[in-house]
Amino acid sequence: MADRPWPPALRFSEVMLEPRSLTRSSGQSISGSEQIVVSPTARWVGTMTVPIADRRYGRLEHQDAVLAWRWMKAGGRASTILVPAKDCRGPAHRARIVPRQSLGVPHSDDATFSDGSGYGQSFTGASLAEDVAMNATQIRIGLPAGLELLPGMRFSMPGGRLHEITDFVDRAGTVWTVKIGPWTVAAWAAGTPLEFEQPVCRMRLASDETGALSLSLNRFATPTIEFVEAL
Repeated sequence: MADRPWPPALRFSEVMLEPRSLTRSSGQSISGSEQIVVSPTARWVGTMTVPIADRRYGRLEHQDAVLAWRWMKAGGRASTILVPAKDCRGPAHRARIVPRQSLGVPHSDDATFSDGSGYGQSFTGASLAEDVAMNATQIRIGLPAGLELLPGMRFSMPGGRLHEITDFVDRAGTVWTVKIGPWTVAAWAAGTPLEFEQPVCRMRLASDETGALSLSLNRFATPTIEFVEAL
């Protein structure tokens, strides 16, 4: 089953998207000290609240919100969704540079919206500066001049694997060496594009019951839905 794109009609009012880290400890010693070992195999979890207002004769995205919500949940836990992780804190946004926009990205079946447009996607020109092995926690990123990377910035790899910069290591011109989490789940070639401005995370419903839609006056709702990363 192909990944489902996030419906544009659904806009968050509240978002929690965090990596759930795995830690292990042998316990507290008699002196009171405790050694914690952190695994790089974190898994992203998310909780999103989306106001829905079906105004019938209002804006198109409001009219489509109820149907879009139903479509998103229709596959249950068996379907995967590319959940937006955009928070406007990428290199281009921080530099106050309007990212290059492409409005021609279609649905997974190559169809577009009724007006012929597709999904918007921004791209700042970031890419891997060298090959990356599977299970890597440190990578080198090529970035256009004038842009900077900071710990805490998030980016996605092709296919929707979301990462976060956990620490800065070195910089040589426009090539940045950074530590990331979670670790990579595949090997990537140099030149692979990295999406900082419109990152996504490939996720699935946390349960079949999450996101129940209870409409007030058959028009209004503020449902909350929970996701876990699909690996």
